[in-house]
Amino acid sequence: MFDIRQSMTPDDQLALYASARFARAFEAAVGRARDDGLVPGVVHLNGGQELVELGVFRQLDGARDRVTGSHRSHGLALAAGVSPAMIAAEIMGRTGSLSGGLGGTQHLVPAGGLFMGSNGIVGGQVPLAAGAAFAAKSKGNGGIAVAFFGEGAAQQGGVMETMNLAVVLGLPLLFVCVNNGWAQSTGADASAGAPLAPRARAFGMQAESVDGGDLGAVDAAARHLVSQIRTNGQPAFLEAHVSRVGGHYHGEDQGYRKDGKLTDPLDRLRATLVEAGVTAANLHRIEEEAEARARAAFAEAALEPADDPSTLVLWARDLGGFA
Repeated sequence: MFDIRQSMTPDDQLALYASARFARAFEAAVGRARDDGLVPGVVHLNGGQELVELGVFRQLDGARDRVTGSHRSHGLALAAGVSPAMIAAEIMGRTGSLSGGLGGTQHLVPAGGLFMGSNGIVGGQVPLAAGAAFAAKSKGNGGIAVAFFGEGAAQQGGVMETMNLAVVLGLPLLFVCVNNGWAQSTGADASAGAPLAPRARAFGMQAESVDGGDLGAVDAAARHLVSQIRTNGQPAFLEAHVSRVGGHYHGEDQGYRKDGKLTDPLDRLRATLVEAGVTAANLHRIEEEAEARARAAFAEAALEPADDPSTLVLWARDLGGFA
């Protein structure tokens, strides 16, 4: 049904491979910074879902669409065009970042633009996307909202309530469930009583389920669903099955995993590009450039001073927060 040769040119694939490799290199730099003690707390990396994010973002309009993400959203921010150095500075708790270093890795909130922000509450970003979809509908600007979440979050009441409300109100909202098979350490077969795409259809919306490691499949399905949403103003659901490359968080002992050797979607895309005639030298150059850009972003971020404690005091005392 979804054929990469029908939906994308080799140049499209190569450009997206470069973006995916940069996202992966950036995440590796996040991991190194955490290992070096430069990042407070834990970091949740999105290795394995890069092609899903890029395939969906390719269909969006930065001027009128809005996207929300989970605690695993570094790649979403990058795909939306947020400054890599500012993301890195936020993750490391530095000033000159998205929120002065106060949001950290789980709360990336750029000032305006396509990406509204990430959310540390499991499933909390989904109702927020419904608000953005309602705003787009009220303005009549043809915009849509997109909520990225995992199959674990799909079991949250707020997510299912939002799916129902989106149908009732006719909201232009795309639900993107990135199903990596693991809700932290709980396998998907133990957390969901039924497949997720049919569940979405039961709410009354169109739903597709694709191999998230197949860029062409993601691109074609996302293009179809986004087009339908823009045409009829109704919500839709995209489930993308991916392999979680790495642990629930960086450095996790994954002794509970019995799913064997994983196939990296970036390796699959690389093989497709080689088959299409892209030289190994060209791909190696792209990969080296991605690594260099990622290191440069963190080097720039490291020049920023640590967050100013007085900023937190100001928020707590004067801006309605809690002490």
